[in-house]
Amino acid sequence: MDHRTTAKEILRYLGGNGNIESASHCVTRLRLSVKDMSKVDDQGIKNLPDVNGTVNQGGQYQIIIGPKVEQLYKEFMAVSRSEEAEGAVFKTEQTSGRAEKNVFNRIIDVLISCFVPVIPVIAGSGMIKVLCSILMNAGVLTADSSTYQILNIMGDAVYYFLPFFVAYTAAKKFNTDLFAAMVMAGILLHPNLTALAADGVTSTSFIGIPLQLVSYSAQAVPIILAVWLMSYVEPLADRFSPSIVKVFLKPMLIILIVAPVMLIVFGPLGTIAGDYFAKLLDVMNTWGWIAVSINALIFPFLVLTGMHNALIPLIVTMFATNGFDPVLIVSGLMVNIAQAGAAFAVALKSRNIKMKGTGLSAGVAALFGITEPALYGVNLRLKRPFIAVLIGSAISGAFAGLMGVTAYSFVSPNVLSLPIFIGDDGFDALLWVVLSVIVAFAVTFTLTWVLGFKDPSDEAWAASGKAAGGETELSGMNLEIVASPLKGEAIPMTEVKDQAFASESMGKGIAIIPAEGKVVAPFDATVAVISNSKHAIALVSGSGTEVLIHVGIDTVKLKGDPFELHVQVGDEVKKGELLMTFDLEKILDFGFDPTTSVVITNSDRYAEIKSQLGNVNFGDVVLSA
Repeated sequence: MDHRTTAKEILRYLGGNGNIESASHCVTRLRLSVKDMSKVDDQGIKNLPDVNGTVNQGGQYQIIIGPKVEQLYKEFMAVSRSEEAEGAVFKTEQTSGRAEKNVFNRIIDVLISCFVPVIPVIAGSGMIKVLCSILMNAGVLTADSSTYQILNIMGDAVYYFLPFFVAYTAAKKFNTDLFAAMVMAGILLHPNLTALAADGVTSTSFIGIPLQLVSYSAQAVPIILAVWLMSYVEPLADRFSPSIVKVFLKPMLIILIVAPVMLIVFGPLGTIAGDYFAKLLDVMNTWGWIAVSINALIFPFLVLTGMHNALIPLIVTMFATNGFDPVLIVSGLMVNIAQAGAAFAVALKSRNIKMKGTGLSAGVAALFGITEPALYGVNLRLKRPFIAVLIGSAISGAFAGLMGVTAYSFVSPNVLSLPIFIGDDGFDALLWVVLSVIVAFAVTFTLTWVLGFKDPSDEAWAASGKAAGGETELSGMNLEIVASPLKGEAIPMTEVKDQAFASESMGKGIAIIPAEGKVVAPFDATVAVISNSKHAIALVSGSGTEVLIHVGIDTVKLKGDPFELHVQVGDEVKKGELLMTFDLEKILDFGFDPTTSVVITNSDRYAEIKSQLGNVNFGDVVLSA
């Protein structure tokens, strides 16, 4: 199944375009904000060949794809913008079935949204710091050389001016004025304010109100809170600013209201948060190898729930404060290598050719930091390899912690990013991290081999809908006999005056020129999807045959006017049961073609589909294998 077909299937199983508020993606996952989870066919999505699993966490529905998620995301967005996606992209009307995020999930969502976009420049800057360490340890540069100092400035700049970067991302998140947000960051980092704090002055006052002086470089909490407040102040400032003076009065009011609150209230809050964070770091340093081992043990479960991204703000703050991370990235590397070790063991031990291929490709991906294919496609699925991953991660994490392995740059931990563990101690650190990687791989590989696993048969593998490389077995599946849902003339799909159907990109089938405004069920089925404009219905039979009945060409533009539904999503219908009626004359009067497409949307799962053309009546067989 190609990416475009998969994207169409995902959109359909999600309940259509109208059930999605927003879509984004990370390295391996399609991340969606869904209005009504009751409309989502989670099992249908999981059964798609390119899908490695799903997670519904914190009001966000995540579809695990793997390394090809970016290509799939592009196709998903393209499909959502097409006319077949029912008009506007990701409508925002509220639905009663929408799951509201709790306060904790909203906070995590804000933090992730503010920090994740900054990670690439943080990673790049961190690698410059690593380069400095390598050049100094190699004797090429000295700490007092101007070249070293300038390189160090390049590496430190992103952390010193972190409030500016976070101001931008927070303004995007809270949908408020970007430039006013940047002004707030500028106030926090103003040289005069910074100089006062640097000179040891701990407090001053503003209109008689005490104001605590702290250094705001590398701090994110005050600016996030300031931009959040600004999102409420800006509409009020806009309302009370006359049009003739709005160009300067509105930003003036925003600055005069938000900046004092930021300096007087949010600044100390950031300091308090920083104090607690310092205590957390002390605990981590005190626990040392135990902290690394415990975090490595629980990290796979964080990935399973989609909560691993919640660690990003913690890691960024750790680097901004200390310049290194002795726990989180180290444990992440151990887990990634352990996932690879288990997947490679499965690939070597399994007698299933397809499982061998999946294990090999998933293992390679895990070595390079992408673990979802190994986690969902191999280790978790076979259960015992996942247990081996947990044990191997914990043991190697303890070893790495005991050896003092420390990350000096925020880069996704994998075999190519091992230089990030080189610090001022020299190249000995690289030796210890390499040994830790060997421990993670060897322990997990051995445990997976010893514990064993239930090797899936070829039949069981085919039944799961998965195959190596995301291919689907075509043989051995019986197509439900499709009876005509309309009365009229059946014509080849290629003759439909709509390229989306004529090209058969949506699936094989037939088209019917209706003689009567009535649509009935072509087989016993469940109503899976009904378009917002009522002109299209998708059905799924008990054996898995999926049929889309699309009445007319471009009739989405009629916004449901000529159509009347007699079923709703989730209904169980019998063959011949009335699904929809429509005013055929009205469709013609509006100038639309009523030709109805009957499409088997998962036709790529069947080796051959036969069609019956000519005059047909309700119940006549029109499609079969």
